[in-house]
This record gives sequence, C-alpha cells and structure tokens, in this order.
Amino acid sequence: MTMGVWEWGHVALGGAASLIFLFQSLGSANSEDGSADFGTDAPDVSDASDAHGMAGTALSDYLSVRNFVAFFIGYGWVTFAGFYNGLSRLAASLAGAVSGIIFVFVSLFLLRAFLKFQEDGSLKLETLEGRRAYVYIAVMGSASNTGKVMVDTKAGRVELPARTRDNEPLRPGKMVKILGVEGGVLWVTAKE
Repeated sequence: MTMGVWEWGHVALGGAASLIFLFQSLGSANSEDGSADFGTDAPDVSDASDAHGMAGTALSDYLSVRNFVAFFIGYGWVTFAGFYNGLSRLAASLAGAVSGIIFVFVSLFLLRAFLKFQEDGSLKLETLEGRRAYVYIAVMGSASNTGKVMVDTKAGRVELPARTRDNEPLRPGKMVKILGVEGGVLWVTAKE
C-alpha cells in the first residue's frame, strides 16, 4: 500500500491532536496547586437535578479546545486505520467522523464524572448547626463576651468565634453544641 497526501494528512492530524492532548493532560496535572485546571472546558455540574448528566447542555459547552482535540484524535487515527485496512476514503472518513463524535462524548462523560469528585473546601458556618465543638477560649455567660471554639470540619479543625446565652461561663475544654450562626459568630450551649 502506498500512502499519499490524504493518508499522511490524517496521520499528522491524529498525531498533532494526540500531542496537544498529552500537553493538556500534563499541564492540568502539574498546575501549581496540584489541582486540575479545566478552565472554560469544564462543564457546570452544580445542578444536581440533571439526572442524565448531559440533558439541557448548551452547544457552547461542546465547543471547546479539549473537545476539538478529542474529535480530531478519533477522526485522524480511525480514518487512517480504516484506509490502511482497505476501506475507501469515503467509508474511512465516515468511520473517523463517527468515532470522533464518540470520543467527544466519552471525553465529556469522563470530565463530568471526575468533576463530581471535587469537593468545595470553603467553610459554610450554617452547616455547623447541631454539631459539637470544644471551647478553646472561655465563653462568658449571658452573651457578655465572645470566646472561641474548635470545630472539626471537612477542611480540618477550625477555630471560630462563639457566644452563649447560657448563664454559666463555658470554660476551655468543655464540649458544647452549636445552636446557630449570627453575624459570623456561633451561638453555642452546654445544655443537651
């Protein structure tokens, strides 16, 4: 079999797309903070009501560099493989286009699956209501001053300002229950 410009063009297309994919992957893995930076290519997965994953996704979500690269990896290599195995140029091109589209959807599916594993590391004080904490700096009774408590969260142990409406002061080391949050200050009680 002799390879002409058409065949070598598809090898170059698949090879170039593969190299771009490799550089994208290495760049994401070696970002400064150790987290993958998907930039604008990352789909919004914040709407948990989307049961099918891709339903209701706008066309602009599919038009990204990462998806073009995925398409051309599939298109270039499968078209070349089809021609190499005896398919006509038209049949090889159709097979390549179909596999390119499949590559895009597989890429989107995998990206969405990986993004669901990400956690929001920010601390939302409202989520601490009802949890237990230890008094770190004494909290005087009857809301007379602000002390500090230590609370275990997903982000680790944090020290937060606290007040109490209890009559008795809450001494360091005392276990307390968080009743609520007001103005960035936790309201705690020693009562069960």
